[in-house]
Amino acid sequence: IRMALEGDVDICAEAGDAELAIRAAKREQPEVCLVGREIPGDALLAVRGICRAAPAAAVVLLAAERDVDDLLEAVRAGATGYVPGAIDAGRLCRIIRAVAAKEAVVPRSLVLELMLELRGSDAGSDGLTGRESQVLGMLRRGHTTAVIAERLQITPVTVRRHVSELVRKLGGEDRWSLTGPGEDSA
Repeated sequence: IRMALEGDVDICAEAGDAELAIRAAKREQPEVCLVGREIPGDALLAVRGICRAAPAAAVVLLAAERDVDDLLEAVRAGATGYVPGAIDAGRLCRIIRAVAAKEAVVPRSLVLELMLELRGSDAGSDGLTGRESQVLGMLRRGHTTAVIAERLQITPVTVRRHVSELVRKLGGEDRWSLTGPGEDSA
């Protein structure tokens, strides 16, 4: 990335793990920070820490794949941009300039999913809590109980309670009525 950006962008620091990235952001106070999703020490921890250490910095998460749940986690952590997959230097430079200009960057391929997720996560819509809406959205995207629990940082038992409450509130017969046929029942 450094070689691709040199000449177009002034690079003030590089870091090999989340903690070093946070320290570098605090020291340098950059306009933009790029954080690789696979950075040692947890990328979301790095994003949160950078946002606290350098509040004026726009943080872009460089993800391995397109995933609306990952995008939402990144945004909740403080990211301004989410860039999945390999990207060419010219496009990356445009993204850096956009977030430096206070624009958000989200792949077009995820915008519809993001809108549906946000629409579904409004507390009170259909009488659901925000957490119930999150669980319902993840169920509808085919996530298992274990994956939902991990991503929302709750126990599988709590996920099952939310599913039971969703079935009751939405007038379903069982979990399958929430997701349709063929979804995982784990």
